[in-house]
Amino acid sequence: MSYSTGKAFIQKIKFQWIVSSLLAKLFLAFSISILTISIWDIFSSISSWHTVHLTLILGLIFIKISNILKINEEDVARLLNQSYPQLEESSSLLLKDVEKLNILEKIQAQKVENQLNNLKIPGLIYKRLKSASLLMILSVSAAILIGKIDPIDLKSNNLSISGTNTLVADKILPEIASVSLKITPPSYTNNKKRTQKQFSAIVEDASVLEWTIETNQSVDRLDFIFNDTETSKLRALNKSRTLWAFSRSINKSGFYQVKLDGKLSDLYKLEIIKDEAPLIRISSPKQYSTIDYGEPQRTNLQVQVNDDYGINEVYISATISSGQGEGVKFKEQSIRFSDKISGDKEYKLQKTIDLASLGMQAGDELYFYIQAIDSRKQISRSDVYQVSIQDTAKLMSMDGMLGGVNLVPEYFRSQRQIIIDTEKLLKEKNSLSIEEFRSRSNNLGIDQKLLRLRYGKFLGEESEGEIGPGNEEHEDHEGHEDHEDEEAGANFGDAEKIMDSYAHKHDVAEDATFFEPELKAQLKATLTEMWKSELRLRTYKPDEALPFEYKALRLLKDLQQKSRAYVSKTALKTAAIKEEKRLSGELDKIIQPIAEKTFSKNEEQSSLKKASAIISKLRNGAVLSRQDRTILQDASRKISAKAISEPSSYLSALEIMRKIISTNINLKLSSKEISMVESALQRIIKDENRTPQANPARSKTSLSTEYFKQLKQAQP
Repeated sequence: MSYSTGKAFIQKIKFQWIVSSLLAKLFLAFSISILTISIWDIFSSISSWHTVHLTLILGLIFIKISNILKINEEDVARLLNQSYPQLEESSSLLLKDVEKLNILEKIQAQKVENQLNNLKIPGLIYKRLKSASLLMILSVSAAILIGKIDPIDLKSNNLSISGTNTLVADKILPEIASVSLKITPPSYTNNKKRTQKQFSAIVEDASVLEWTIETNQSVDRLDFIFNDTETSKLRALNKSRTLWAFSRSINKSGFYQVKLDGKLSDLYKLEIIKDEAPLIRISSPKQYSTIDYGEPQRTNLQVQVNDDYGINEVYISATISSGQGEGVKFKEQSIRFSDKISGDKEYKLQKTIDLASLGMQAGDELYFYIQAIDSRKQISRSDVYQVSIQDTAKLMSMDGMLGGVNLVPEYFRSQRQIIIDTEKLLKEKNSLSIEEFRSRSNNLGIDQKLLRLRYGKFLGEESEGEIGPGNEEHEDHEGHEDHEDEEAGANFGDAEKIMDSYAHKHDVAEDATFFEPELKAQLKATLTEMWKSELRLRTYKPDEALPFEYKALRLLKDLQQKSRAYVSKTALKTAAIKEEKRLSGELDKIIQPIAEKTFSKNEEQSSLKKASAIISKLRNGAVLSRQDRTILQDASRKISAKAISEPSSYLSALEIMRKIISTNINLKLSSKEISMVESALQRIIKDENRTPQANPARSKTSLSTEYFKQLKQAQP
């Protein structure tokens, strides 16, 4: 007798439970991912394919945490017992071996199986899947709405551009019924036209603004006053003179006012969103890289280019330097990326540059930089990167060994001789027996070891055991085992003595040398290459050791003489020659140059400080005198000059300052308004450059006279 039907029903529920739980976690991961990528895309352009990657990562994390795959048949049996009371908490009997059940358990198991035939799959296993599906639908809907938001529209609709710059509702003159400002961004931005219902605006550089103003009464004249200096007259569009229009291209930040039949409005700001030049980041290769012997003669270039509106062109400007001395030759060329540049805001580009295909040989150097052009024809270029192919013939040359400062000249030939012997061994390999080949290779490894130990002295490593922690030599270990055991027992718990066995203590040997940190780092790198060379020579692989030998030699030679620096040649552009004045001999306009500079006391700072003091008195209800108003008018002009370039920072302070000057009696200012004006004045004072001051005159008295003078003053 068996209960296969009931057990199959439980296994079916288990499978559906696991599948629904997995789908629920994936739907939840997708909901989080699509919302995250949509919000991220508003502030920084990002590919929608990242949603898939983020979904997979979050899904795996959720599945790992929830242990869905560990759901077993016992869990299903418990779920059935909780969902259906008629099973009498006996579903687990169907999972047991029939032979192990007693008579009562068999009767109960048969009863449970009969009940299962009339039951449906518990809806509880689909509860999380339904919730996750609903959340996914809401997330997709929200992502679609977020995708329709234009970042530029956010900036123009009362959102912040920087930390403090926001657009607030304008106060307009009562005679103005409505205003419509149509903003046409320049073509390089690829932004759409937009319209707003207020005077203050934040626009792209070189945008065209078209104002349409409707008044509730006939107006004789309507003007715009830009930056307190330029007045522009609006044109009437109807005979009743209630509809006015004006258009202008905006190229710099500032402020303006509306003048309606001689009546002035508040100040309205016009702020420019500057077009930034493309930003270039090169992650690979390093700025200075060398291709050593045995390495492939190519370099992998990885570049990321970003721009705020779009990129039209990206290319590599490369210069190949070959030869040396007076025979140096330069060859310039442009290398294009295989990716198509079509005006997107971000590009991640890769290019494998095959140096051999460029005609480069051993000893040549490649200098390149990345140049990017955005949609406004602004050009950015990266730093110059250098890739050189190591010339093994030059390394083996003795040129330059006799002159200059030789840090360790006596050892240069030893490394060179190891390379010569290694190449000779490889040439004679076929004519040597295996025993002789291995013997010579091992001897070369011994020579490499001795050379490495010699160089180790320059870093304070007097023996092989001192190269690295815990590598002490144990030649006499067998004769001192008992003594070491006794000493270990005596030193148990002594942290200082335990650390001595692992620490290299010679008053920090490396710091006791006379080498600079950069030089010590290169010496360490040389020892590393010698270690690698020795390893392969000792294991009878001289062909694999040869590249490390060459690299060690190059590092040693670099210590003596650094590679030459390359300065890019620039074409000479002379001024055009006027043929009518050539060889005329007229020298009347050639005069002796005169440099004049006038230094005066900083009276401006003094007036601004006085203005700040006057403003602070207003907190206590002080009445302004005529002299105070004169000082404040001068300070107002300085704030106005600052507001032209930084309207968001100074325009509010300028309005309050003008309010203070124009009000004669019953002046009521809030503490916030006074603090705003004081803050603006303090920023201007801080920005003012200090003029040169004469040094105070030094005492002309001698040291002995000053000594006796101080001595007399000290006497009672």
